[in-house]
Amino acid sequence: MSGRWIRWAVTAPFAVLTFAVSAMSPVAPAAAVPLAVQRNAPLTVQRNAPSTAQQTGTVYVVNALAGVTAQVLVDGEVVREASGPKTVIGPLTLAEGKHVLELRTEEALVAGASFTLAVGDDLDVVAHRSADRAAAPLITVFRNDLSAVGPGKARLVVSHVAVAEPADVRIDDKPYFRNVANAESLSVVVPAGSYELGMVATADPQLSLLDPVPLTVGAGSLTRVFAFGDADQRAVDAVIQSLTVPVAGSRAPVIVRTGDGGQAAAMFATSSAPVGALLVVVVAGLGLAGAAGTRLGTTRSLRPVGVRRQVGVRPRS
Repeated sequence: MSGRWIRWAVTAPFAVLTFAVSAMSPVAPAAAVPLAVQRNAPLTVQRNAPSTAQQTGTVYVVNALAGVTAQVLVDGEVVREASGPKTVIGPLTLAEGKHVLELRTEEALVAGASFTLAVGDDLDVVAHRSADRAAAPLITVFRNDLSAVGPGKARLVVSHVAVAEPADVRIDDKPYFRNVANAESLSVVVPAGSYELGMVATADPQLSLLDPVPLTVGAGSLTRVFAFGDADQRAVDAVIQSLTVPVAGSRAPVIVRTGDGGQAAAMFATSSAPVGALLVVVVAGLGLAGAAGTRLGTTRSLRPVGVRRQVGVRPRS
């Protein structure tokens, strides 16, 4: 099986963005609008309500800050009073344009940044720490690829947002991608099924950063894995969530109709070759096809194709 890897990340350190937001906002913010939250329905945060559905995008806020429970605000509106580690908030439907995400405790602002949402975007906005544990928490934006996958396939995305050195991603205990840095995201299409996913240090493959975690990816899904925590404290964990994506193409046929009108008999009757020889050829061909089908059905190749590396961008004030 082959797949395609895609990386995309925009990292915004709080220290820079605190001033960037003020500089980019010469107009006083509009008055706050109460947030309506419906159970089992997407959240909608609208300061300036879009005139049509085409003017919106979708955002998921991920708390990947180990040991931090915080209030989450988008554009000054509270979307979650208490968001603990491994919490995914969303989907939030937002108008296109710039937005501000903040995570606050009673004492202080934990992390904050502005991000830009285009029409139709589907983004994961992740609060996490960099590889340097002494640095302030970051906000990193990952774009979700919701394009179609083939029948029986799924898209798997792994994001490194842990306090840890560059890592190798291992699937079923085999190296799958190497030298993945903090705030980088990997994407590949794989056969639907069950896997074990782990991470080891690139510099020392014997050093486990994320112990193998069981992972089931369903057909027609986008499964996102965020590895977060602190490797030095042996406390790296994973946030796992899935979205549905379209399925394109058709499955391989499981039944081949041969017809019942006697065409095969007519072929044998008019052929100058002995019937026995033709039968041997037909049976041999079916045997090879069956063997090939068996191999294809039981062999799972996870070798990525078309790998692309994108370096996260940190906007300046």
